[in-house]
Amino acid sequence: MKEEKITFASPAGKLAGVLHHPPGSCRGCIITSHGLFSSKDSDKFLALGNYFAEKGFFVFRFDYRGCGESEGFIEDTTVSGRKEDLTAALSFIQKTIPLDAHTVGLLGSSMGGYISLLVAPDWAPVKAVVTWATPFTFSGLRSVIAESSQVQLTEQFYRDMNNYEASSFVPRVNNLLVIHGDTDETVPPAHAQELYQLAQEPKQLTIVPGADHTFSNPQLRKQATTDSFNWFNRYLNP
Repeated sequence: MKEEKITFASPAGKLAGVLHHPPGSCRGCIITSHGLFSSKDSDKFLALGNYFAEKGFFVFRFDYRGCGESEGFIEDTTVSGRKEDLTAALSFIQKTIPLDAHTVGLLGSSMGGYISLLVAPDWAPVKAVVTWATPFTFSGLRSVIAESSQVQLTEQFYRDMNNYEASSFVPRVNNLLVIHGDTDETVPPAHAQELYQLAQEPKQLTIVPGADHTFSNPQLRKQATTDSFNWFNRYLNP
């Protein structure tokens, strides 16, 4: 199964990605979005890329600016910047993959899910969205990061995040599957309920008993992956 290393342009500079090619006929393309301090090369996204490609999808996983192999600095992260990056990824993919793969699904984890929900309504090729462990709001994030060993974000991040409210864009999203662990230690499951309530039908909420924020348990991650595939298979088939 072919994996192609990619660089593409965003307003922040060059971003790095990997495009997984399906071995046979294609059902569409899935673009994955990692979380705030993660990357395209986390175990989770490596596994997702291989799994969905084996099932017949192109999969494009990429690093947001300042993460992984992409240019930029993580300290300069903003919601607006990540919106630009995912938009650039969508534009690049539309110019790169075969026309019969232009039916697109977005799968995002944590902040990557939030950015996927933000971008999806404005792109007609996006026919389905799956979120894992995704926040409804970033309120309280400042104190969580301050108490952690993570890189501290600039004040620009906190000013910029106030420009976005899930209630202004999630109601424009349909074909949404919200997956969340009931023991998520970072984003409480109540966030999943809020996102689910806002979205259009068809939609589905799956709370996974025992799953943490990163779905670190292999069996529970496998369950979430299978649920995600079934959702995309339903709504992305040409």
